[in-house]
Amino acid sequence: MDKVFSPTENLVLKTLGKKKMTVADITSKIFEDPEKVMNPNAVVSSAIIRINKKCKFHKLSWWINSYGLGRAGKTVWLDKS
Repeated sequence: MDKVFSPTENLVLKTLGKKKMTVADITSKIFEDPEKVMNPNAVVSSAIIRINKKCKFHKLSWWINSYGLGRAGKTVWLDKS
């Protein structure tokens, strides 16, 4: 699966694991210095969207489910299709 997902997407998946986390929590764990990235929450949020599109395209048996609104307030977790 490493060939399907980009390095950023793999980092998001590795950080998320089997836990429920907010996008802000994932961002703080991935980016040690968030000021080096223009909008780190948007990077993580976009990676989650791309992961879900790739899961659907490759007909994988899982995806990232979410609850809540906004980039920082959204809670995400791995879920089975």
